[in-house]
Amino acid sequence: MDRKPVIGVFGGTFDPPHHGHLQVGQFVSSARRLEKILYIVANDPWQKTKKTVITDVSDRLAMVELLLINDNNLVASDAEIVLGGESVTAQTLESLQSIYPDFDLELILGYDAALGIESWREYERIYEFSGIVVVDRPGELGDLPDFLDKASRITGPYLDISSAEIREGFKNGSEVDSLLPAQVKSYILENSIYGD
Repeated sequence: MDRKPVIGVFGGTFDPPHHGHLQVGQFVSSARRLEKILYIVANDPWQKTKKTVITDVSDRLAMVELLLINDNNLVASDAEIVLGGESVTAQTLESLQSIYPDFDLELILGYDAALGIESWREYERIYEFSGIVVVDRPGELGDLPDFLDKASRITGPYLDISSAEIREGFKNGSEVDSLLPAQVKSYILENSIYGD
């Protein structure tokens, strides 16, 4: 039987999305020869909402759409928004499998996210619906939780950008132009997302 084409699944809070998110998607799409990558905007990233205020999901989805506007292989997805409630990756993948029955799925995890996978709800079910690809930092091949023994690992581009750093930059007026596309910055400013 022919191998099914593969769709990548790249989830996140994307608060805001930035050049790092874009470059990882472009790199993994090419390296893994993926049909496309779905950028899944977390509806309620429950591990973060306990600690910090998260931007409204409609704004985060709009920013991801703007981030990906020039790349046909990378697609913003409202799959978790449609599911509603707290975001649980296994449930998202189960839903995506029913939406895309003619494709296999690959969950894309950055190294830091991979380290915390055993704190996720229902993480044990992920392999029922999807393979896993861990994107390592250049020059670092650290240990991963045992659950990820079956995961593929690839070394990604070097990116030193964080959404927290960008939010802080908007609040204190420091330079953020090199960290995110102009269209995302414009949306943030027009909607006063991270302060006036």
